[in-house]
Amino acid sequence: MDAVPLPPLAQGLAWTAALATLAWSARRLPWYKVRGDEEALRVLLLATAALAAMRWFNTDALQGVSLHFIGATAATLMFGPRFALWAMAAVSAAALGMGSAWQGWAADFLVCGALPALTTEAVGRFIESRLPQNPLIYVWVRGFLGGALAIAASNLSKAAVSVWLDDPAAAAYLAATPPMMFGEGFFCGGAMALIVVYRPQWCASFDDARYLRPR
Repeated sequence: MDAVPLPPLAQGLAWTAALATLAWSARRLPWYKVRGDEEALRVLLLATAALAAMRWFNTDALQGVSLHFIGATAATLMFGPRFALWAMAAVSAAALGMGSAWQGWAADFLVCGALPALTTEAVGRFIESRLPQNPLIYVWVRGFLGGALAIAASNLSKAAVSVWLDDPAAAAYLAATPPMMFGEGFFCGGAMALIVVYRPQWCASFDDARYLRPR
């Protein structure tokens, strides 16, 4: 049984919201970070390709259910939210080509890219104002917890839409959310731990002066 499709009006609203999100992010896209920097551009392209490859591991065996890791938290922390949105839009386009996009490109981008990136950014702003700023907090809260909350927001949104569409896939999304939160958090936290130790210049959100300053 395939997923119950969104009605045309909802698809149109999803396309409008997706394009508006990309238009907003394009207005102040920090091109200076990659202009003339071949390493930065190469890392951006390779990371986007790696996140797209992750979409190959989708729950194809469960017809009508789209479950996969997303990596939006790692993209947001590495490149900033504006670049991350464009990277995740490309990932959703790749997923569409692989036949694994949830409800088409626009809805997939909003639920698997934009919403997780927004969640990650919200977690980051919270810890900057409330918690001590050190590498351990960065990895465990911004990386691990941020990744866990990001995929929870994505899966629960799919579950909510499925309930609205009277789609039985809602139960699968709810059941899969807790274990996938741990897996996504482990992936994002582990990736950010390695990056801030060995290649901190790849991480736009990690500032040595902020996180490594003497106490």
